[in-house]
Amino acid sequence: MLTLIRFFTWKSGLVRPLLPPDQDLEYYDDHSDEGTKTIRYPNSITTSESGRILFLFRRSGLSVVLNVEPKDYPSWSVVPYYGVKVILSDPNDYPETTVLYRYITLGESVDIKVEPQVFQSDLSIRAIDPEKRECWFHDEASLGHTDRYSYETCRTECKMKNYLDKCQCVPYKYPRDKTTRICELQDLNCLNNVTVHQSNDKMKCDPVCFMECWDKKYSVTSDLTPFLPINYPEEATAGMNVSDLAALQVYFGKSTCNCYKLTLLIDFNYFIATYGGVFSLSFGGSIITLVEITYLLLSLIITSLFRAVMSVIAKNRSK
Repeated sequence: MLTLIRFFTWKSGLVRPLLPPDQDLEYYDDHSDEGTKTIRYPNSITTSESGRILFLFRRSGLSVVLNVEPKDYPSWSVVPYYGVKVILSDPNDYPETTVLYRYITLGESVDIKVEPQVFQSDLSIRAIDPEKRECWFHDEASLGHTDRYSYETCRTECKMKNYLDKCQCVPYKYPRDKTTRICELQDLNCLNNVTVHQSNDKMKCDPVCFMECWDKKYSVTSDLTPFLPINYPEEATAGMNVSDLAALQVYFGKSTCNCYKLTLLIDFNYFIATYGGVFSLSFGGSIITLVEITYLLLSLIITSLFRAVMSVIAKNRSK
């Protein structure tokens, strides 16, 4: 029996979590005492004297000033706006299935606040069949274009195989071998038929695309404000037309995140040990006791049958 339970919430960026090490996570240790003198900077950034970031705020993430250059857009461009499309995804996944994106246009400053969720699993569940636990560890299933399993990449490779089987080609955006043909205009009808008539649930995938036993997921919220050059260093906007600029800030929205852990609550051995112990403690019973009771019942039944048969034989002889 498996269950997914909320394990605990840790403070990311402040304290190393009490979980097994995960190579996909970065940990930041702060060894300063409570009485350590801190230096305060604008925009609520608080750091220790050694430069360690204690609190995650707006300036602790990625900040970019974008020169959109609308004059470089050709007159025949089909893009309905001047700006930038920002794509957010896990670096270990092919950016298609769960990709997040935001648009930034001229004169805008967009704050993207990222909130992660971490999913981990006990190593003890490796003994459970993957079809029952419905997840793969990163080294359990083999994919064609990566040595590290991920659900998103598995779904992408499954779609590629279906396109290749039905249309003998794959779209240009997917990774491919040198011998694989790229789909062209005459293949659009076939690709459309595969996409429309074959849902993700009906696709036959090998291996089966289960979720990852160790994974991270992200959700984002965004705030939109006018672009103000005064909020950025002078060298970032010097010599540029301010009307052509936009800005992007990406950072963690909170200093904590939720972690969920998949764990094995009970198996057959645990069941026998637990309920066998309870039965023995409550009734003085054990396996030997059960054997003795069974032997006694069988002895009584056989003795009764033997007496009944002998009684019938005796009556027949007396006649």
